Amino acid sequence: MNEMSMHKMGQAVGSYVAKKVARLDQTEFLAYGAEILLGSIVKLIILFFIAAMIGIVPEVTVLLIVTGLIRTLSGGAHCSAYYRCLVTSVSILAALGYSIKTFYPIIKLLPTAVLLGIALLSACLYWCYAPQAPSNKPFNNREIELTFRWYTLVAVVTLSIISVVLGTDSLNAWVIAFALLWQAFTLTPAGHRFIGLWDILLAFKQKGGEAEC
Repeated sequence: MNEMSMHKMGQAVGSYVAKKVARLDQTEFLAYGAEILLGSIVKLIILFFIAAMIGIVPEVTVLLIVTGLIRTLSGGAHCSAYYRCLVTSVSILAALGYSIKTFYPIIKLLPTAVLLGIALLSACLYWCYAPQAPSNKPFNNREIELTFRWYTLVAVVTLSIISVVLGTDSLNAWVIAFALLWQAFTLTPAGHRFIGLWDILLAFKQKGGEAEC
């Protein structure tokens, strides 16, 4: 399913709903919402299918919750089209989940200082780079930007505390820590270049509108 078909499906659903509720003036808004919703459903189905196939459903669930929450507040690098976002996000979350689970017998032996170090590094990156609004939806004013900044920091600190309290013996503690670190990485210039490289590699010959990854 490419981004054009997803866009058309969103337009069709949005138009249908707008007619049903007699709000034709809201057709574009409803179509955009439908496109995002349908795209998210497809992404979740594919992600959890792959996760189930390789036995990492719990890890991917925690990764998805943490990165989804923080990304909503902090923003971050994104692909320029839906299918690129789909491939990139599914690949990275599956790879992260599989890697953490595979190396857990080793990383659980690490001292608490390592977990604290990851939490501190993540917090520093969020402090320096969050929040980031998409180019097509910039912050309306400085007050809104600061609000998202503090919401991001509060969420990050809270999740970091949970991770540290769970301790190094907890797989979920490491999943939370690496989820925070990955999302923080997407805010950095290196993270933007990394996602941009995926975007280029997956470009093929198709073109599409901007879609957050």
